[in-house]
Amino acid sequence: MARIRAIPLQEVQPPGVRLQGIQKYFPANGVHALDNTDFDLRRAEIHALLGENGAGKSTLMHIMAGYMAPTAGRILVDMKDQRFTSPADALAVGIGMVRQHPHITPGFRVWEACILGAEPGFPGFLHPRKARNQVRDLSERWGFELPLERDTRNLTVSQRQKTAVLALLLRQAQYLIFDEPTAVLTPRETQGLFELFKLLKTEGKGFALISHKLEETMAIADRVTVLRKGKTQASQSARSLGNETLQALMFGMDRHKGSRPVKDRARGDSSPTRSLPPPRRGISSEPLLVVQGLSVEVPGRPFIRQIDLKLSPGTILGIAGVRDSGLETLELALSGFLRPSEGTIRLQGRELAGKGIHTFRDAGGAYLGADRTGSALAPHLPLQDSIIIHAHPRSLRGLLGKWGIMEQGFLDAWAARIMGQAQVAGSFKTSAHAFSGGMLQRVLLARELAEKTALLILAEPGWGLDRKNRERLTAELRRYVKPGRGVLLFSTDVEELVALSDTILVLRNGAFSAHITLDSCNKGILPMDVYKTRIGQAMVGSTQEGSVHEAV
Repeated sequence: MARIRAIPLQEVQPPGVRLQGIQKYFPANGVHALDNTDFDLRRAEIHALLGENGAGKSTLMHIMAGYMAPTAGRILVDMKDQRFTSPADALAVGIGMVRQHPHITPGFRVWEACILGAEPGFPGFLHPRKARNQVRDLSERWGFELPLERDTRNLTVSQRQKTAVLALLLRQAQYLIFDEPTAVLTPRETQGLFELFKLLKTEGKGFALISHKLEETMAIADRVTVLRKGKTQASQSARSLGNETLQALMFGMDRHKGSRPVKDRARGDSSPTRSLPPPRRGISSEPLLVVQGLSVEVPGRPFIRQIDLKLSPGTILGIAGVRDSGLETLELALSGFLRPSEGTIRLQGRELAGKGIHTFRDAGGAYLGADRTGSALAPHLPLQDSIIIHAHPRSLRGLLGKWGIMEQGFLDAWAARIMGQAQVAGSFKTSAHAFSGGMLQRVLLARELAEKTALLILAEPGWGLDRKNRERLTAELRRYVKPGRGVLLFSTDVEELVALSDTILVLRNGAFSAHITLDSCNKGILPMDVYKTRIGQAMVGSTQEGSVHEAV
């Protein structure tokens, strides 16, 4: 009698998506982004995909979602081989992706963009009221609070993200991929999104989650897969991975050694503490930037009402708030992209209000917005074109320069310099979309920091950066302000704000609702989590102002 072999539990493959032996080679810059990589996503689970910048996470998920084809390997959905030539092919078998910077069709209203390509009713006919109600009901069910009648061109980054999620839910996607979903969300919004994940998980949906916010990711994930240099390092239960093991898998034992998390004296855990900035000496006491009575009323954008602020030389001033509270409106007004309805903006004594972006830059200002693939760079052009955007006038040299002919050698050397400062490998002749989101963020930050400016306005600067590069960003910004420059840091990431800022203003409903200094955090009197909680509450108005307002 033949023996019956018992099948181990791990050999029984549940329904889901399996990526086996995936390889991806980019011949344009000679990069092997993925090397025999494996990943699987089951139904009714949240699977975190972790790794440092450039590890191949976004590339792998873009292959899974049909945005690019693998050089080699297999894609199986519910045990059936699949070959995707477009995201539509992946969506047809239940796979959808919300990218870091979702592209929403411009010129449509929000509800129209959500149902585009999946219109209810007979083919060729649209039932507008039925479609609008369908989108509205689902938006209200999940608490998205989207302005459904607004033109998609006037949406904030977080609103575009929510619109992309809503569109996938309307299409009944079973496997949802999220790339840095909480990067521009407040703690309350993040909690709401995770509650949505948990609820949809009970309905059988699977989630693949890319994030550099390890603490919150590990708290919600069922399983974790770690990539390093395009290879799968581990795939196991999230509960079985400790913080040190995870860091070692992501960065390698040799890199992680000597760089362990510092224990917070007040809490006794492994959350990083905030380092005390060096004292400022020999710096003018005159404000670098003065804003008085600033109001901005632009149709389709959150209003700004009677804003006053002063930025001293040698300091980093954080502006906290949800994106819908007016953060982006204020950024664009200060940097010259929007015309204020009233008020003054003076940078180094020069009036800027209503005079445009060129006046802002001529006065010594630089701005890097949160929309990396929109205003910050051209994703389908060679990366060099985005790197030289400020430097190209300096290449107009000699007789040829008088005729508008740029010196290519200068431009090549400048692009190579910025790539080196950003520590990004690859050719700057390659299209920008061939690089990971974290790599592009590092290049853009290096581009702005290389200019001789007095004021740097940054929005969500840590978006897409891993822990190592966030630490580098902190050091670079401290070096930047040391000679007397200033930084305005707009962010929805409370931990980022506390780690980088000297003082934080909280923007809510178009006005500042709290002014928080960080002296106690610097001196170790109060732990970082106290500040994170208080600032998060002030951002959404869930606490009394007096409890978050610290004397300055």
